[in-house]
Amino acid sequence: MDAFIAMEKYIVKEHKPGGIGVSVTCDEDVAKYESTRRKNVDSYNSWLSISIPDRTFFLDATRPMREQSEDVLSCINKKEFLTTLFATESRKLYKDMDELVKDEDSNDAKLSKSKSIFTEFLSEKYNFLLGFSEGIELFDFICRRCRNHDLGKSSALLYDCGIKGSLFSDDTGERLLLYNAAKDIVILNEKSMKLPDSRQIL
Repeated sequence: MDAFIAMEKYIVKEHKPGGIGVSVTCDEDVAKYESTRRKNVDSYNSWLSISIPDRTFFLDATRPMREQSEDVLSCINKKEFLTTLFATESRKLYKDMDELVKDEDSNDAKLSKSKSIFTEFLSEKYNFLLGFSEGIELFDFICRRCRNHDLGKSSALLYDCGIKGSLFSDDTGERLLLYNAAKDIVILNEKSMKLPDSRQIL
């Protein structure tokens, strides 16, 4: 999808609702006026027209988890994501598996029961995540489980499962935060013009 970003904000990471990343806008006027030019110098405001992944791959910071896009829900329902997020519980389940299937009389029966127990475990964890009333609550939960509550690693975990970033709003309107802008921003065009009422720097 098409979006815009002020030149000086390109690949500059910020902490925004839903993670750490590069904030872009779908409103070109916002990108124009977030750009700056130097005082008393014949310089121009510069911004970029860019292409980014479809909005359905962005976690909506204010929407209940059950109402997120099908793409986001599919991402958080991946086995790899759930076993990483709930790593301690997953390891305990694996460790206890022999005891849980001990009453089965054949290897095939044990394997079948093991798969059933694991599938039920993943379903339980997925439904737990669906209980969050806002997408930002999911991100905060991930941060609390991450070592040192690392915002960058929490964002990376979501990115690794297929979520490209977060949707949030501020005083400029709706914004999209990209967790991996270096990979997910494609520059379409560089634009420049002198905006007489724009911000200026020394």
